[in-house]
Amino acid sequence: ILCLSALGETINIMTLGGLALAVGILVDDATVTIENINWHLEKGKDVETAILDGAQQIALPALVSTLCICIVFIPMFFLGGIAKYLFVPMAEAVVFAMLASYVLSRTLIPTLSKYWLRMHVALHDENRRRNIFARFQHGFEQRFTALRARYHDLLGSALKIPVVFSVIFMAVGSASYALTPFLGEDFFPSVDAGQIKLHLRARSGTRIEDTAPLCDAIEAQIKKVI
Repeated sequence: ILCLSALGETINIMTLGGLALAVGILVDDATVTIENINWHLEKGKDVETAILDGAQQIALPALVSTLCICIVFIPMFFLGGIAKYLFVPMAEAVVFAMLASYVLSRTLIPTLSKYWLRMHVALHDENRRRNIFARFQHGFEQRFTALRARYHDLLGSALKIPVVFSVIFMAVGSASYALTPFLGEDFFPSVDAGQIKLHLRARSGTRIEDTAPLCDAIEAQIKKVI
């Protein structure tokens, strides 16, 4: 919001839309940091070591992913006319929110983790069976591990035949352009607002007092149809 204010922007539909668009990614930055710190805690590390190792480990990948998302919105800054005034504020809101999210995920989140997270204590099987949340987490982790293993095998199979996989991927991507003629082009998407506009013109020379009964009659006919 400070950056938007410095550029003379206001809180409007487009800037709010940009902030809403970035909400999910903002949560992801914090979630990934906490999850990685938690993974190091499960390895038996103390809280400070887990925070330092976990935050350092994902600093560069998180920066790359943040910049990749920001780059997507750069073409909007080259728009002109009405589109420029509509979409540039939204792009600015998303980019500033993403950069602020990265800074906070590298500073505030590790700091709060220092005060709120504790070293992990392994649950015994008996305690796990009694705790419904522990059972749910254990079952989820088992299924997720199996899914990740299958994905790893699939990715390994694709990497063994990179040429074939690249050709298939490019073919599918190119085939998707065949749908372009069916999409059409519009500056704004068509909207059905549920409104009917009726233009009424009486005969030339009609007196004003005769216009009111004419409009009442037309309105009555419209009500019958509706």
